[in-house]
Amino acid sequence: MGVVESSGKQSLPYVLPLSIIRGHYTNNEYVLGKNVMRKLTVYGLLAVMVLAPMLTAGALNTPLRIAEANAGTQWDAKYFNNRDLTGDPVLERVDDKIDFNWAEGSPDGKVQADNFSARWTKTVNFTSPGQWTFVAGADDGIRMFIDSTAIINEWHDATGGYKNYTVTLNELTAGNHDLKVEYYEAGGLAGVKVEWWQGNASGQPTADSGADITGIHYTEADWYANFYESSGLAGDPVVTRTDKKIDFNWEFSSPEGVIRDDYWSARWIGKVNFAVPGHWQFWAGADDGIRVWVDDTRIVDQWRDAGDQGFITHRVHLYELTAGEHTITVEYYDALGKAAVKLEWFKDVQPEPEPEKVEGGAAAGAGAAAAPPPPPPIWAAVTAENVNVRSGPSLSYPVVLQVFYPENYEVKGALPDMSWILIELDDGTTAWISNEWVWLFSSVEEDNKDADEDTYQDFVDKIPRIPASAAPAAVTAAHPAAAILRALTTAPLNIRDGASDQAVDIGSVPDGVEITVEARNESGAWYLMTYRGIRGWVYAEYVVLIDGTPQDLVVSYEAVAAPPIGQVYVPQDNAGQPVTTRGRAYTNLRVRDAASIQGNEIGKVPEKAEFVILGRNTNGAWYLIQFGAMQGWVNAPYVELIEGTVYDMPIR
Repeated sequence: MGVVESSGKQSLPYVLPLSIIRGHYTNNEYVLGKNVMRKLTVYGLLAVMVLAPMLTAGALNTPLRIAEANAGTQWDAKYFNNRDLTGDPVLERVDDKIDFNWAEGSPDGKVQADNFSARWTKTVNFTSPGQWTFVAGADDGIRMFIDSTAIINEWHDATGGYKNYTVTLNELTAGNHDLKVEYYEAGGLAGVKVEWWQGNASGQPTADSGADITGIHYTEADWYANFYESSGLAGDPVVTRTDKKIDFNWEFSSPEGVIRDDYWSARWIGKVNFAVPGHWQFWAGADDGIRVWVDDTRIVDQWRDAGDQGFITHRVHLYELTAGEHTITVEYYDALGKAAVKLEWFKDVQPEPEPEKVEGGAAAGAGAAAAPPPPPPIWAAVTAENVNVRSGPSLSYPVVLQVFYPENYEVKGALPDMSWILIELDDGTTAWISNEWVWLFSSVEEDNKDADEDTYQDFVDKIPRIPASAAPAAVTAAHPAAAILRALTTAPLNIRDGASDQAVDIGSVPDGVEITVEARNESGAWYLMTYRGIRGWVYAEYVVLIDGTPQDLVVSYEAVAAPPIGQVYVPQDNAGQPVTTRGRAYTNLRVRDAASIQGNEIGKVPEKAEFVILGRNTNGAWYLIQFGAMQGWVNAPYVELIEGTVYDMPIR
């Protein structure tokens, strides 16, 4: 048994699909794609979807166009093969942001590497009046206009390299404004970036702007709520109502109208108007499981029991949320014990831009040479639930930890054949992960294309290659400790010999009983469990873990052997004693030597006679009984159970 992991065979890097770009958790805090991932977002949550058009081979060779999340949130871009924006553009497209580091290259194969220019235009709605700060950086020349006014005019070569220019407008009016950015590249390195925020250059709003909502926690909306008497939002809701806010502590009870105090769930849907765009935080807390969506993007996915930790708050950063109305969906379930859930959100301060550095580490002054932009990061997005990360690039190295979908990690290197990837962990250390269980992508959209048509995306050539000989000496990996978890069933379940509904039925387990779970299949849809001496696979949807989470379980592909003919799996009670089951004949019964009407008749049991039931066949249609000195099979529909249940019978 083990967790999902590649065999280490060579595989090509992948382009990240829409569903993968999400983020990662650090100490219960969720950052959308790490700090750099905020540079991948546009002003709207569909910003994380920019790589979708590149999933097909044809799209890799066509100009990327990104659908707008909201009107006016994208840049109309035109690129020219000259330095003065003249003539017809050689490339027209929509850019989700102005944040490029082309190094010694260019935006596209149609654009020459030196002596090109670009113009970006769009209309932006500034929802709050007052002080706004704009920063435009470039190597070489850059101009920025608001409406017809030039607020930055640095149309000259950047002899000292990339440089930022900052301007603060103290009384910008609210409403729509036309923004225009013009840029040219002379020779050498090429890069450009534009950003803005409300407040002064330190990122702080002005006191009299009337728009300082930083730190004010919001909870209220018209929440349309449905409550269900199942832990999985199944069936028809038993209560439908409108809540003003999601802030409840039911202790050991449940909402009014929900009959059971444990194993119920709820869904709230509300429309929330965000008056100011930019960096917002969401705090979602629950005992037990909770999921949260903003529009169609799931930002919290903690669908698991809280266990001994009780109420847990998960923090989420959305760095570039658009102003306006967004649909918020919250799903929650309660397992055993206390029940509580809360959602709140607030406008956070825009992170302060890092000061420019010169040699010696001092901030750049007037005319000082700014350092060029750092190389754009390349990311590895985890595509499976539990993936081993190892100290070296093969299965023979020990596991240092496990990573989970949908986390992203920065790529620091790779084997020459790209079969294993070196990633940076949250604590700053590095470790190796198989390329089969990650999607690789660059934070620069152009690098996700295959311009030279060599079957690899262009960013692959920028990943440092590390020979296997440079890795540490391999050692035998320790097997991960197997967790055995207690669980409760929420419905009668068939026990099968494999993790599939096509597997053989070898028994059953009733509703509301405790079982032990030792493993799960790769998808987590099936649990390998033991109930009263019978071991097999059950469907996980109807099992609630009491003292752990699915991530605590090892992944197993075991096919459980069905009970051999003549061998009894004896169920036990909670004290470890064999369970006795007795029956009474409704009518005169024929006793046969096999669990079939084709079996030979070996005797009879008179009507109303009592006997001990030794077991049953797999589907429970026949009982093996002991009547006096006679042992044989009788047809189950003609037997009244007077002690024990069908679930207590061993499989024969």
